[in-house]
Amino acid sequence: MIVAESIGFAATHTISSILADLPGYRVTHGSQNFETGVPIGAGSQTPAGFAASMVAAKSAGQRPVALHTNFDPRQFLPACQAQGVQYGLLVRRPEAQIESCYAWALTKVLTGDDQMLLVALKAGLQPLNDLRIRASLPNLLYAYALIHVCQFNLAAVEAGAAFMQMETLLADESAFRAAFAVPDEVPIAHFSGEARHLASHRAKPELEAVAAPEREAIRAAMPVSVGAVRTSVGQLAARLGYVA
Repeated sequence: MIVAESIGFAATHTISSILADLPGYRVTHGSQNFETGVPIGAGSQTPAGFAASMVAAKSAGQRPVALHTNFDPRQFLPACQAQGVQYGLLVRRPEAQIESCYAWALTKVLTGDDQMLLVALKAGLQPLNDLRIRASLPNLLYAYALIHVCQFNLAAVEAGAAFMQMETLLADESAFRAAFAVPDEVPIAHFSGEARHLASHRAKPELEAVAAPEREAIRAAMPVSVGAVRTSVGQLAARLGYVA
């Protein structure tokens, strides 16, 4: 019973697809209901209920794995620990994870998602004003992406979660097997000449018409805070094992 938690933008589609092909594995992705696997926001279980459903799946002879539930790590980690479910944070180099989130958010705004724009304004406007960085559309969306990604990862690390780097998992078969308890005798197509990379949030060519955000300035100046803990993107990257 394994949870590879992630806010997203860390190859969760690719990894869940690889795992779903393995015999005996029952995999959910982007769901808060292990019973039904419905998308987040539709019929969610509680964190404890989700963990209990994973236990039931194991009792039925399956190998349950959940990725990208988006449950608050401060609630889900202890729920998993209480029921013997292994919980780990799936991470990506922060600059790349933020960039993927930014591309996703910008695509949503440019295709008419007014709620995404409102969420970005609420998250990014005041921090940008405080830092005296222009509140342009790309800067607002980049600030939102930074906060969205890094606050989740910081919350999980502060809650005591172990972490696994997606770059290592997709490049190192032994690391992948260890992370997801894949038996040695079970072949994994991704490492046998059929590498799989599902890019779900890749920047699209039409996004190039939008001015670039002030990435370096925002990353250097904007703090990441969870409760009383305050850090920087660079310091968080170091805590997650990424060196400059």
